[in-house]
Amino acid sequence: MVDNLKKEVPTDDKSAKLDSIQREVIELLGNISTLIENTKVSLVDGNANPKYNQFQQQFSNVSDNIADLQLRMAIIAPMKAGKSTIINAIAGQELLPSCATAMTTIPTEIVFSANLTEPVLYLQAETIEVFQRIYQQINQKIASSGIESLQQSLARYPHLIYLLTEIKDSPDVPFKKETQGQTAIQETLNLLNQIIRLYSVVEPLAEPLAELTTIPQISTPFLGLAGVEQVKNFGELVIVDTPGPNEAGVNSQLTGVVEEQLRRSSIILLVLDYTQLNNEAAESIKEQVKPVLDLIGQDNLYVIVNKIDQRRRGDITSEQVKDFVIADLNLESKNIEQRIFEVSAIRAFAATQFLLEIKQKPQAQLLELNSLETLAQEVFGIDWDEEIEDINLKILTKKARKLWKKSGFAPFLEQAITKLLESAAPRSLIAALNLSRHRLLELRDDINLRGKAMTESKAKLKQEIQSLESDLAYLETCRNHLKQVEYIKAKLKNNLEQIITDLKQQAKVNLENYFAEQEYEKGDLIKKADIKTRELLLTNIGDFNLLPQFLSKNIKSNLEPKTTGIINFSTGKEAEKFNQEALLCAKQRLEKLLLLTRQKIETEIITTNKDLKEFLEKETQPVIERAQIRLKKSFAINLELPSPTITPEEELPSEEHLIKKKTRLVESGYEECVVKKRAWYYWFGIVPFYSQELQQKPYKRENYYSISVYELVKQINFSNDKLIEEIKQKLLNYLEEDIQQQVDSFFTNLDDYLGSYLKNIKQAQKTRELSLEQRTKVVKILYCLVPETTSYIEKTNNYLQIAEQLISVNSKQL
Repeated sequence: MVDNLKKEVPTDDKSAKLDSIQREVIELLGNISTLIENTKVSLVDGNANPKYNQFQQQFSNVSDNIADLQLRMAIIAPMKAGKSTIINAIAGQELLPSCATAMTTIPTEIVFSANLTEPVLYLQAETIEVFQRIYQQINQKIASSGIESLQQSLARYPHLIYLLTEIKDSPDVPFKKETQGQTAIQETLNLLNQIIRLYSVVEPLAEPLAELTTIPQISTPFLGLAGVEQVKNFGELVIVDTPGPNEAGVNSQLTGVVEEQLRRSSIILLVLDYTQLNNEAAESIKEQVKPVLDLIGQDNLYVIVNKIDQRRRGDITSEQVKDFVIADLNLESKNIEQRIFEVSAIRAFAATQFLLEIKQKPQAQLLELNSLETLAQEVFGIDWDEEIEDINLKILTKKARKLWKKSGFAPFLEQAITKLLESAAPRSLIAALNLSRHRLLELRDDINLRGKAMTESKAKLKQEIQSLESDLAYLETCRNHLKQVEYIKAKLKNNLEQIITDLKQQAKVNLENYFAEQEYEKGDLIKKADIKTRELLLTNIGDFNLLPQFLSKNIKSNLEPKTTGIINFSTGKEAEKFNQEALLCAKQRLEKLLLLTRQKIETEIITTNKDLKEFLEKETQPVIERAQIRLKKSFAINLELPSPTITPEEELPSEEHLIKKKTRLVESGYEECVVKKRAWYYWFGIVPFYSQELQQKPYKRENYYSISVYELVKQINFSNDKLIEEIKQKLLNYLEEDIQQQVDSFFTNLDDYLGSYLKNIKQAQKTRELSLEQRTKVVKILYCLVPETTSYIEKTNNYLQIAEQLISVNSKQL
């Protein structure tokens, strides 16, 4: 909110404490960086270890992370719950499209910055490349299917038909890396979302979001909202707008880019529609938000019930709303009722937009304000246009503040931002302090080692250098003769190949049985097929016994056996729909199998990691033990094999070539005709008579479309095998590259562990060539650095305890 609303924000002792700790830790990191610089200068031989430069850069980076702390809040909602309006209300301007057709399909990051005067949209090169590919694929679809056919598919989405024509005429995406201004940003975001929805309609099996690795980012001015002002002291508020579980063009499962944004957020805001809180909608909402709760848990969940302005006398009360949300979403987190808020986003947006505009245009007249109509409609209702004739700016400003208060946003924002600060700030501090402590201990060891080595005899130093060089040579020999590693890799390879073989078999068997298990739900796929041709699907064709299993048992029981596997359709659209739905079922089945396969592979990786770690420990134990005796510290064996990616890069093809266009002769029916006749019984055949008779019309020729089910299933199995082979190749690459990289990394770390010690000894040996006076001076300087380093270690430990206590207190309050 603007300055007029800042008085409503109470002073928070916890926030003040965090602010103080944040400043003190930043100062501490600066002092540690100075200490490292002094240590480098003290090494008069000019051979300071390059790692100290890396230490200083690390301290600079973590200091910046603390100073520019990002407080991330992801927002997710079922369709049309008012999510975009909520974000616009916090921003104080209409950044995100909020019309009925402008549903979110790609995540968008909104960063609130105090240094901006107008919003800026940033698109990474990777994002633009993804949309360029989508553009090209839509153009290819237009070329193969014809624009008229695709326009028929878009009958339910008339606003996308114009976009289809534009893409046909403009093969290159009209996006740039930076877009400035509210209107231009809205247009760009609207186009991005519409392209995704259009692509999802013309290519139902495609998942364009799966290709995204970066997301659009909007940097917008910090407007001083009540409850948000305290963020200025800590860093930036970041809100991530994510696609709802039932938004157009989005698969029911969360995509990787959405999962990543949810994981990176400290809290998740779930928006529900007050008008949809009824028994009929409960099950739908529960199903939609389940993937989100499975991913992030309930402790970090906040719930906003929007459109509370539509509550009328006799509707459910605030307490009943909370009880409903808790019960129907199965929320069991401690104090969850304190994290459920009722708000009116449209009221909040009307207020913030108006107050922002009068701040930006202090000389403007009331009727010149663009936000006047929106505010007046909320404040005065149906008589707004008459009321504004008798009102002045001062009174309307007071009304806007009152409307903001009634919107319910202030208490929600204050508690949510406090939660963000209490979780994100301590974690950021702990990460920085842990790094500082580790580097300080390493620095102190180096100083002690250098000082001690400089007092040793030349013979002792020479002997130590020879021992270290011998150990390093032994490690190199171990690295070059690790047959056991090859055995472990071969064992893993065999196990993974068996898993892939099982996956292939399961994909075939389960694919064949999949439709038979679905009862009438999957039987709906062929309900548009002609009844007589449906009867032809029951009999096996030779030894090919997939067809009976492809259909629902309930349908089979009512059909007579025949000897073909062809389904006929009256129109190409019906045939294409059947084809796409059948492929979609196959794809969903394969995805479930891949999930189970991924779990099996991860189990194998864990076992292999354990075997490899035990073997490397055993092989290098003598060297490690000797080094530990020398350095009086342990070498931790860090070996974590990453899980391989088993998601195929290709999609199941649409297989439109399986739809055959044919022609057949069909009866045209009968018609009544007047026929001239003669008969002996009628005037002895001399006088003719006329009779009305039914005569069959000539046969007519019509087009129809057919799909061979056994060819469809056979093609699906072929495509599945191809995708699984792609996964197999990825696993083989993983065996050759990732595992070897982990082994190499292990030996590199051990080399560095011993090499750093060796370098300090050699530098001490070189320093001994100085005069006695110079050596004494260096030793004195080094030993003076030890207590200073120890002092900083103690301070780091103290701040760590404080930060960990804050985390502990916050956890207990959940």
